[in-house]
Amino acid sequence: MRLGARHGYGRRLFGTAALALAAAAAMSTLTGCGHDVSGAAAAAEIDVRKLEVGNYPTDPLEVRMTYLRGWEGAKTLAVARLADNMVIGADVDPMFAHTLLSRELASPSGTSMVLADPVQPVLEQNRMVYGYSAAASTEARDTMNGFEVSGNFQPFGGVILSPTATSFNVTVIQFPDQQQAQAAGEGMEAADFDVAPDQNARVTLDRTTAAKAHWRPGVPSLAATLSDGRYVVSVFVQTPTADLNGLRSLADKVFAAQLPLLDNAPGLSKPEMFRLDYDPDAMLRRTLHPAQYVSISADTEITHTPRGYLHYVEAPEVWRPLLDTNGVDRVSTAATGGLLFRTRDDKSARALWSGISSLTPSSAESPDQDPDTTCTRTTTPGIDYPWVAYSAWNHKNKYICTVRYHRYVAQVASDQLVDARQKAAAQYALLANSQGF
Repeated sequence: MRLGARHGYGRRLFGTAALALAAAAAMSTLTGCGHDVSGAAAAAEIDVRKLEVGNYPTDPLEVRMTYLRGWEGAKTLAVARLADNMVIGADVDPMFAHTLLSRELASPSGTSMVLADPVQPVLEQNRMVYGYSAAASTEARDTMNGFEVSGNFQPFGGVILSPTATSFNVTVIQFPDQQQAQAAGEGMEAADFDVAPDQNARVTLDRTTAAKAHWRPGVPSLAATLSDGRYVVSVFVQTPTADLNGLRSLADKVFAAQLPLLDNAPGLSKPEMFRLDYDPDAMLRRTLHPAQYVSISADTEITHTPRGYLHYVEAPEVWRPLLDTNGVDRVSTAATGGLLFRTRDDKSARALWSGISSLTPSSAESPDQDPDTTCTRTTTPGIDYPWVAYSAWNHKNKYICTVRYHRYVAQVASDQLVDARQKAAAQYALLANSQGF
């Protein structure tokens, strides 16, 4: 569930400031997406004023607009912070290679696809603030298997998985204070249990003894709920067979992976939410952003840690090694613009650039090879390329350009090669213009 585009917005400033760049002694011209640099790579930088950027902006974001804080934007930033501290499948066990669900929860009604319907009144009574739900499986989701419509837990977005899959969902919801979270946790467990009180049986976990859990004997799934500070953590696990000990063990593993992450991001008061930085480490200012206003969204216009970003990646098992190996600590996206990674250093950026470029198929339509930028064509996005869940890149965006600048690596996409090259040139210029900040 996407939070709306109104979560944050910007106001254009009059008088865009131009940033001066020193021209290098040895300089060449970039044509299209690629360019040639004479001499050693570290000797000089091109004059970005000569790049073919079309109508795309090359000034840092705050030069062109001002972010205006509001309640919806503050809540979106809090949701993104929570996503950064939600487990992905490999955090629990490497066998959970497939992401099934990543969902921002803005209100009780928004939980209908991950929690039982009778839980919603409990969330309302205890003044749910926001939440996040993530699910992973040993097998990829298959939308042809049908959808769950019973009103019970639908922890995988309603998609029914193969009976041979082992899967889990973890949903974390914040409440205004610890007392309301405690009441909500007890109420949520009771409401879910009472969906079928004559068939459900209460269960105690071995390690997470404070959790309230239940299962339906003979059914290969188990649900457990735990209050943790201002949070309530709801875990659902499903296995191929109705093995209670196996279900209990898996639930314990999910809690063991999730709870330490929440220790790093305790629940926030409203004033604390308003003070969240919309652009930590100045990542959005460096990300190609063609729009004239900021539209903060937890999945498409935000800055994440690598873990938060991986919730929106179609193939986390491909992307995680690339990000971990090269020390990526921040990832930002702009809804109609670019995707930007920050690595530990220039050497790591070159390795990440090479790794990402190797994921895309070769194409005769690629521009001339260049030490900083490559472009490629993919015929079936989402199938022959591990596609990021990124609204600006849909089935029409067949051209991808990957740009490297010092410790940063960026990607842009378009349905036209010329446009993709202009975006890449603008992204390169923006990174150059953002140095020193």
